[in-house]
Amino acid sequence: MQSSQASAANAHYYDATPTYSAAPYSDFLRVPFIAINRPGYKDSTALPDATPEGSTFLQEEGRYLHNEILPAVWEAYAADYGASSIVILAHSLSVPMTIIAAALNATAPSPSSNEQSQDPEQDDEKVMGKEQDTKAEQEAPAADRSKEQEETTKEIAKPYPLAGIILSGFGTTPNAPKMARVAPHIDHTAPSVTFPTSLKDDLMLYPPSAGFTDSEVYNKTEELNTSAGMAEFGDAFGPWPTYWREKYAKHVKCP
Repeated sequence: MQSSQASAANAHYYDATPTYSAAPYSDFLRVPFIAINRPGYKDSTALPDATPEGSTFLQEEGRYLHNEILPAVWEAYAADYGASSIVILAHSLSVPMTIIAAALNATAPSPSSNEQSQDPEQDDEKVMGKEQDTKAEQEAPAADRSKEQEETTKEIAKPYPLAGIILSGFGTTPNAPKMARVAPHIDHTAPSVTFPTSLKDDLMLYPPSAGFTDSEVYNKTEELNTSAGMAEFGDAFGPWPTYWREKYAKHVKCP
């Protein structure tokens, strides 16, 4: 199952026209392709205005993707389509939150993991009470023990199986010439930023004269264009480069 997010565009980015759409490939391969609007885009619920101390907007966005959106997508579609896992396709500003979600998924405990207490006092308490706990477990009915084990497994299970991530349109080093062209359109005191479609076409698709893009695609730019939240944009081109590798990227692991 594939879940996808675009940048400063809505979810129709992946179904722009009958020709330029993920739908034919999804139908042919019988792999569900779920395109979502990130928090605050179009009619999707926005994140709280206040970012918790010690965090950033992108970190909260990544946690929301991991804790709420992807588990909900998995719950809603996996069984009906016989899906075994999720692959996330992220473009541009959706790349950071995808890296964060993938890192959180990779470090989440799995049903087969044996969690060890990091608190010595708790370990001592477990040793002291081990004999009583063992006796109580032996005396408990088998049905009760089975139910308890099932509930414990549910609590520590990963919220969704992640098989891979595909990232595009967002590099590790800012492109100085492009950022110089973008800068005049950014008002850091405004709640959001909307880039002119002509600028987006020039930067992302190159001029029509270059011959890289079908003219049909240029005709959809205005329809797909969406304002990006300044908190999201400001984090992506501000603090994000200082913490993404050590705090999140190094933990990403997809089978």
